Amino acid sequence: MSHVSFASRRRLAAIGALAAAGIGVLALVRGFAESPLAILIAILALLMAIGFGWVALTRRGPDRERAGWASAILLAVALIAAVGAHSEGWTIVLGGLAILASLPLGRYALGRDRRSLAELTPPGEVVPAAHKPVLLVNPLSGGGTAQRVDLAERATAMGVQCLEFGPGRDLRALAEQAVADGADVLGVAGGDGSQAVVADVASSHDVALVVIPAGTRNHLAMDLGLNRNDPLAGLQAFGQARERRIDMARVNGLPFVNNVSMGLYGNVVQQATYRERKLETAMDELPTLVAYPPALHFAGADGTGRSTAQVVLVSNNPYLLDVRGAGGRPRLNSGQLGIVTAELSSAAGVTEMFARASLGLLNGAPGFSAWTSDSFVVDSDMPISAGIDGEAAELQAPAKFTIEPGSLRVRIPLDALGRSPAAFVPQLRQAVAELFRRAFLPVRGWRPLPRR
Repeated sequence: MSHVSFASRRRLAAIGALAAAGIGVLALVRGFAESPLAILIAILALLMAIGFGWVALTRRGPDRERAGWASAILLAVALIAAVGAHSEGWTIVLGGLAILASLPLGRYALGRDRRSLAELTPPGEVVPAAHKPVLLVNPLSGGGTAQRVDLAERATAMGVQCLEFGPGRDLRALAEQAVADGADVLGVAGGDGSQAVVADVASSHDVALVVIPAGTRNHLAMDLGLNRNDPLAGLQAFGQARERRIDMARVNGLPFVNNVSMGLYGNVVQQATYRERKLETAMDELPTLVAYPPALHFAGADGTGRSTAQVVLVSNNPYLLDVRGAGGRPRLNSGQLGIVTAELSSAAGVTEMFARASLGLLNGAPGFSAWTSDSFVVDSDMPISAGIDGEAAELQAPAKFTIEPGSLRVRIPLDALGRSPAAFVPQLRQAVAELFRRAFLPVRGWRPLPRR
């Protein structure tokens, strides 16, 4: 694609995003002006539906059934109020759809342009190809991703030694033996839990790590800026590649590269049925866990002792808690743990949390806290059920969290983005200003996305 064609597509997307957003706002304003009561009823019905939905999740037997029916009826009421109460109802729906359409258009328009590639050069330095690379492969991970793309065969053809692991094989021992046999780069194709084990071995021996996204979620791969849809592309990191240092985190000495979850998820993931029936298991366990949450004692962001949170999540670097980019970490080398706690004690509180999250105001929700620290301690009167990078674990209390800044060397392909998508989420005012620039100014006036 020529530069002109590329720029034209960005410009059209920017114009489309601004037009769709403008039409959407005008439609919503007109619809509300024509039928304010209907819109008010729709909003209230929707919020009540969320509340009853939470009750349905946290109750058993007849209460769950009644709350489920109530939630469904209220959702229908919200739809009828928005669409059928007045002739302007469809205007409101179309306005909402127009605003939703503006989001992917804006995202595309604000994407990288060729004039800003130098600005977006991945962090780290270019290093030569590995001398003796070893790739540890779980052929069953991610529903058999490695087998489906012939990962081991392709790696072997590149001169990479492949070792399979899975149930019954000691992954840490395999990685340690590979280093003892002279491996200068360790790769791992598996889930995030497996990646943490190999990352720990690589870090302890100052050996570089290559992450191949062959698991289910591949959170670390995403935050390294790798293409999670193309595991084979990750193999290029064994050749000439870009190397950088990122942080490792630990809880009671156990490594993790993403996060440790305690409370609701920490207890749900312990169940034997979780891997095969995630949703059903969560719904079965949720009522008990909400009514009788595990007693977790910790100091909040202000230093005040707390013990009421149903959710406690500690991450290796903080996640972006913004509706536009939630789920990613803008940085992996901040030297800080991300700490998130939430109290989910009432339907009203959960409803408000959902409403605030939809507006990007989650940090202000009652019962919700997020902060950073280089250490954190969670105490309990009994062992703490936890999910460490998605793997079930039981931690002896107190659970002591620490972070090791820059302790892990990672290699990424030269053509990989090298940063999490969360690193390129601009502030709302910056995004709007840049959309106007890309829509109406010459290409030379375009600016790269603000970096976090």
